[in-house]
Amino acid sequence: MPAIITDDFRRNQARLLVNDIKASADSNFDSPSGNSNEATWPYRGNNRYSIGLGKADPWGNDSNGNSESTTGFSPPSPDGTIQEDHDVISNLSVLKDVGGTGVKQLIAKNPWTTGRKYKVYDEADDDMFYTSGDLYPCVVTHENKVYLCLSNTATTSNFTAVLPSTTGPAAANIYGVTAKGDAQGYVWAHVADVNTSDPLLTNQFVPINSSPSVTAAQKQRTGGLISHIAITNGGSGYSNPPSVVITAVDYNGDVVNTGISARAVVSGGVVTRIDLVDALQSPLTDGSESYWDHIGDDHLHATAADRVKYVTVAIQTSSGTNATAYATVAPVDGYAASAINILPTWFVGLTAEFVNKETDDDAAIIDFRQVSLLKNFTRDPNHGEGTDDEGKIVLDALKYVTLTGTPNTTIINNLSQGDVLTCGTAKFYFDYYDAATKNLYYHQNSNRDVNFIDIPASTALKSPNASTIANTDSTGTRRPEYNAYDSSPSGVTNGEVIFHENRAPFQRGSSQTEEVKLIIQL
Repeated sequence: MPAIITDDFRRNQARLLVNDIKASADSNFDSPSGNSNEATWPYRGNNRYSIGLGKADPWGNDSNGNSESTTGFSPPSPDGTIQEDHDVISNLSVLKDVGGTGVKQLIAKNPWTTGRKYKVYDEADDDMFYTSGDLYPCVVTHENKVYLCLSNTATTSNFTAVLPSTTGPAAANIYGVTAKGDAQGYVWAHVADVNTSDPLLTNQFVPINSSPSVTAAQKQRTGGLISHIAITNGGSGYSNPPSVVITAVDYNGDVVNTGISARAVVSGGVVTRIDLVDALQSPLTDGSESYWDHIGDDHLHATAADRVKYVTVAIQTSSGTNATAYATVAPVDGYAASAINILPTWFVGLTAEFVNKETDDDAAIIDFRQVSLLKNFTRDPNHGEGTDDEGKIVLDALKYVTLTGTPNTTIINNLSQGDVLTCGTAKFYFDYYDAATKNLYYHQNSNRDVNFIDIPASTALKSPNASTIANTDSTGTRRPEYNAYDSSPSGVTNGEVIFHENRAPFQRGSSQTEEVKLIIQL
C-alpha cells in the first residue's frame, strides 16, 4: 500500500525540528514550570545542534572537467551515505551552536507580479502551493506582507491578477480579506507580515514568525469562512447549470444558516466552476462578487462553537451525472491566526554568525567548502568550551601538533591549505600554522591522499616534497574541543550529521563576519 507524505506531515516535521532546536538552545522553552530537571521533561531530549564549517582541502574536478577555480565549477551533490557523513565530521574546522532565535519555519518567496495568474487556496488541490503551467501558487508576498488567494473569480473568469490599491484590510471588521478595488476578480487574505530585519529573510525564502495582530472581533469575522468550492469531478451531460446545495455544520454539529448559496457554471456539458453568492443580493452574471462584497453577520456567528466547521456540497439535477465538489472552510480562528499551519511552512531555516576568529580563536581563518548541521555531539572533556559575544558555544574542531626547535618557516609560508604533509606513516591535510604557539593545524578524511593515523611524537614532519619542516614535540597529535571520534567507546563518530551542503570554496577573512544560513526542505 503506497504511503502519501501529506503537507501536514511535512509541516509537522518542520515544527518538530524547529522546536527541538529551540528547546536545546533555550532551557526555558517548552519546559514545565517549576521543574528544572531536564531529564524528566516530557518529549525532550538533551539534544544539541550546531552549524559547522569545514573542508579546507580542494574538490576534485567536476563531471565536466572543471576545476574549482573556474567559473563553471559545480561542487559535488551530497549522496546521503554514512561514509559521506563521516567525512563531513572529519572535515570540520569549527562548530557554533544555533541560538533559539536562529531557527524558523519558512515559505518559498513568491512575489506578486502583475499579469500573472494565481491559483486559489483550495483544500482539495494538492498542487495549490506550486506553479503549474501558467498558474502560480496561491501564496504571494507583496509590500512586506504575505497574502493568500481566496478567490480568483470574484468578478470575472479572466484570471489576470491585479492587487487592490491598498494591501491592508478593507475595513477593521473584515480583517484579512481585501476585495475592494480588485477589478480582475482576485480576493486576497492578509495572513502574515514580513520582518525585513530577520536574518533568515532571503531572496528566495520568507520566515513565518507570527501572524498579524488579530483581535477577537476580527477573528470572529473570518473564522469559519466558507472561502471556496472546488470541482473535484466536473461530470458530463449537463445541459443546464445544476442546482448546488451546501449544508454547513458548526462545531456543535448543528446546521448553520449561512445566508449564502452556490451557483454552478457549465461549459460543454461539464461543471467547470461553482461560485459562492450572497443569497440576500441579486446574483451577478459572472463570478462571486456578491458574496465577497457583502460579507456580513449572517454567515458567521459570535462564538467559536457556532462557526462553520464542515460543509457538504451536493450537486442536484435531472440532467448530467457524476459532478462532485468540495468546500474549503477557514479555521475557527481565521486564516491569519493560523498562518503557520496553512502556508507551505515545510522549510526550516537556520543561521549562525561566525565573527572573525571568535573568542579564544576557535574559528580558524581558513577556506571552507561544507556547511553542516550537527546534532548530539559532545565536547572533549579534556578541553575548555568557549562562547562568543552572543553567549553561544563555539568549538574548535581541528587537530594540531606542536613543532619543536626552529621550524622551517620558508617551507611553511609556501604551503597552501590542502597540501598533503607526512609525519612517519601519518598523512594529513595542512590547514594553517600559528607562529606564536608553533601549532600546526590539520585534518584528515577518507581521501586516498591522506589517512587517519595520528601524528607521532618526536618525529620529523615533512612537506609535500619530503623536506623536513621540524620535529613534533613529545605529545604528537593534540585534540581540539570537538573531537571527530568519541574516545569512549573508541572509534564511534561523535554526533549526527542532520544536513549538509557542498559549496564552492569560500575564503574567510580575519576581520569579517560570515552569516551562514541553511535551508532544509522537509
